[in-house]
Amino acid sequence: MKKGNYGRYPKRRILIADLIAQTLACLTALFIRYDNWVDRFDRLYITLIVSMWLILTLIFVIVDLRSRSVFESDPIENLVMVVRDKTFVMILSILYLYVTQQGEVSSRFVIATVYVTSIIYDYVLRMVIRSVYLKKNGLREEVRALEIRPPYPAAEEFRKLIADSADEDADPAVFIRRGNASDEDYNAMLDTAVAEGARVYAGLDIDGYDIRSGIASDVNGFLTVPVSVRRNRFELLGVKYAIARTEEAVLHVIRNIKELGGKYICFSNVHTLVMSVEDPSYRDVLNNSALTFADGNPIAKRQISSGLVGAERVAGPDFMDHFFHDTADGQVSHYFYGSSQETLDALQENLKKKYPDINIVGMYSPPFRDLTPEEDAADVERINASGADVVWIGLGAPKQEKWMADHAGKISGVMMGVGAGFDFHAGTIKRAPVWIQKVGMEWFYRLCQDPGRLFKRYVVTNVKFYIYLLFKNKHRGTMA
Repeated sequence: MKKGNYGRYPKRRILIADLIAQTLACLTALFIRYDNWVDRFDRLYITLIVSMWLILTLIFVIVDLRSRSVFESDPIENLVMVVRDKTFVMILSILYLYVTQQGEVSSRFVIATVYVTSIIYDYVLRMVIRSVYLKKNGLREEVRALEIRPPYPAAEEFRKLIADSADEDADPAVFIRRGNASDEDYNAMLDTAVAEGARVYAGLDIDGYDIRSGIASDVNGFLTVPVSVRRNRFELLGVKYAIARTEEAVLHVIRNIKELGGKYICFSNVHTLVMSVEDPSYRDVLNNSALTFADGNPIAKRQISSGLVGAERVAGPDFMDHFFHDTADGQVSHYFYGSSQETLDALQENLKKKYPDINIVGMYSPPFRDLTPEEDAADVERINASGADVVWIGLGAPKQEKWMADHAGKISGVMMGVGAGFDFHAGTIKRAPVWIQKVGMEWFYRLCQDPGRLFKRYVVTNVKFYIYLLFKNKHRGTMA
């Protein structure tokens, strides 16, 4: 498997920016703290700056070169990387000062100011370099436009929508999605928008699937998208994880919806990974799935740090959100099995409000107990009679994964175990803000919501996860 090399040369520019930011931060701290700051710039602080340079270089080689590129990461992820690196630098610098017995003569105010200002300087420099690089290479052009998707509005209604969306200072922008529209209807919409003087954007599609941002790559000078999840797996503590971005995973499932019928897909986080270490039969359930995605930041970060191109956290709720959006035309049918009736009712209401044409063919809340063979057979018959292409399972881990494994080949549609995804999309549980998700602290947000129930799940299993990584040398993160 070829490892990622997204801009190894541009990454070196980031190291230079880090060194410049650290130097500016030290000079700024001295300028603020001392009137005669030039005189105070003595051997102590010169030595401190040099030691910080060495630490930064070490962090760059060990961590940053193996992490997702600054140019691939969004601003929030970049801020997290800056804070992480600067925290390491300050901790190691303070240790250096005390080991060399210079801690007493150095100013605590200067050290604290260096820490804060270095974060500010470094983040600004990184964002400038990132912006210039993306613009120079034509990698990003963000446009706000009127989005039109099938079923298309009538011509007169479409013209009115274009006129209402027009800005006083610019021509209206219209983005027309292809979806399952015929060539004739699609071209008619393009011609109408052009005739109205709009700046028209034609959506890219594969077999009626509208390609969303996040999976496009520049290959040999062409804009391309991967059309399937790679066969190789990333093995961690014995569990074999598929490697994909969220939208790439959605595209794969939609394009292979018939072939996946009767199989199941898992979204495994740290909690379920630890359970698989302690229960080999459950590990087999995860590994016998058609796909098991990394639904935990620590797992996804290990994929990313190994240099794999396109590795990303594929969280169950995020996958659902993309999947609902991409099947909003009703071409794929959905069945929901699990959770409470109250949650299912709220889920259906929310989905119908957001996606009026989504094809929901059934919902069922089974009893919160073990089912009799007769009840189970009735559930299977009910699900299959609906003709569902996708059967979402919300029974909670590990019950839902074991249920899917037991029903592999019995259920006609592809089963996907998404746990609390039902509650998130129903609105019965509030999900963490995006910035908390990006910094990898969604588990802490949920822990604060329900500490009594989730303390063992998040705190204890997170500790176990890192212990297992340290002491179980086999399968610490390899390609399989």
